[in-house]
Amino acid sequence: MLPFEGGVTNTENGTLLLALLLAAGYMFYGQRRNTPLKVVAKTLSVTMLAGLSASAGGPWLLTLALMLCAAGDFFLAIEQMDKRFFLAGLGAFLAGHIAYVVLFVALPQPDNALPQWTLAIVGVAMVAVALGMGRRLFPVTGELRWPVTAYVAVILIMGLASLWNGAGLIVAGAACFMVSDSILAAERFLMKAESPFRQFAGPAVWITYFAAQVLILFGVLGVFLA
Repeated sequence: MLPFEGGVTNTENGTLLLALLLAAGYMFYGQRRNTPLKVVAKTLSVTMLAGLSASAGGPWLLTLALMLCAAGDFFLAIEQMDKRFFLAGLGAFLAGHIAYVVLFVALPQPDNALPQWTLAIVGVAMVAVALGMGRRLFPVTGELRWPVTAYVAVILIMGLASLWNGAGLIVAGAACFMVSDSILAAERFLMKAESPFRQFAGPAVWITYFAAQVLILFGVLGVFLA
């Protein structure tokens, strides 16, 4: 079943299906090959979600956050050309998380928000993950330690901001985002080159990342358009 009325001819449904196809293409093709198609699939999959947000009448901060994340995807996809693109990607995602923070705090709290005890448990887990990753990453990231530390702090704030709103999909999306970034950081800075877990890290990062964006998108639309 599609989330919007009108079947596949509906603009929002068509945009979502295209985003899912692009994400699947990157998952099964782009992960193994460094080609222009990889850059296109990775960047456009989240760009399509931004287009869906705008088409469905979502808040402009949601569309902005998704576009900033798409820019981050682009820079990280072409990072092999110049390592400075890593910092550009990091900066784009950092700006995207800041947009999410403002959005989550500004949204009205839904009537079906998660129970306080659930939010408290998730909050403790988020803080523990962020502190643990920050502690592990700080000694091994060299000249990137301060940008990486700032990013860890901002994504934690984004996660906690989702708890302020309390919508289940938004909280789940923020949690998936933190999991995705934790796996990515471990792959980039902590795993040894010969680690057998590297073959699973890339797919795990992409699945949790794209799931995060979809969950946040529909969580925000559900609250904003209610």
